[in-house]
Order: sequence, then C-alpha cells, then structure tokens
Amino acid sequence: MQGTRQSTGKTIVIVCIMIPIALLHFLTGSNYRGLYPEFVNSYLIDILLPFGLYFLLCLDRIPIKSWIVKSILVFSVGASVEIAQFFGVPLLGRTFDPLDFVMYGVGVTLAAILDALVFPKVFGFWKPKVGST
Repeated sequence: MQGTRQSTGKTIVIVCIMIPIALLHFLTGSNYRGLYPEFVNSYLIDILLPFGLYFLLCLDRIPIKSWIVKSILVFSVGASVEIAQFFGVPLLGRTFDPLDFVMYGVGVTLAAILDALVFPKVFGFWKPKVGST
C-alpha cells in the first residue's frame, strides 16, 4: 500500500513538472518575442528538456535509482543531439552551439539537486524505498 502511495505521489509531482515544461515549449516556440527572447529561444529549452527528462527517469517503473546514473544518461542524450547537429544532422534542431552543453549541464544539475536533496525533505514519499539501490 505504501509503495503505491509513493509511486502515485512521485507520478503526480513529475506530471506537475512536465506539464509546464511542455506548455512553455509550445507557447514560446522558436519565434518568442517577449522578455529575454535570445535566452528563451536559444537556451531555456536546453535547460528545461534535460530537467524534465531527468524526472521521467525518476518514475518508479524505471529501475534507475542513482542520481549519478540518471544525470549521466540525460546529459549524454543532450550531448549526442548536439554532436549530431555539429556534424550536420538536424536532430531536434539544426544549429550547433557549444553553450548548449552548459545548458544541458545546468538542467541536469538542477534536477539532480531537487531529486537527491530537496524533494526527499519536502515529500515523504520521495525517499528511496528501504533496500533499493
């Protein structure tokens, strides 16, 4: 019963993270002209997508428990996309920008801090199950 409550609680938190990211992504689009358009168009999504992907790996159905492994996996996905763009492959974008690596790192780092340090203190259900690695 407690495992179900823990899983449901995590799922709700993760959905509450993913919905604003998705909405922001679709509302701003590539032609955003509001506040800080250069940052929003160039880097905000490069921070938010790895942030969100990290939390998808926090779902209980995913057997990865270590924040280090999740961080490496998510950063590797972003880096692979950016490297593909460097070689002219239009994968999730067309423009290579070395600063994107920094933005992926920022997104992953923020997510790992929330996952490992903040959420376990805020949400009782976020604590790892006894005996899990």
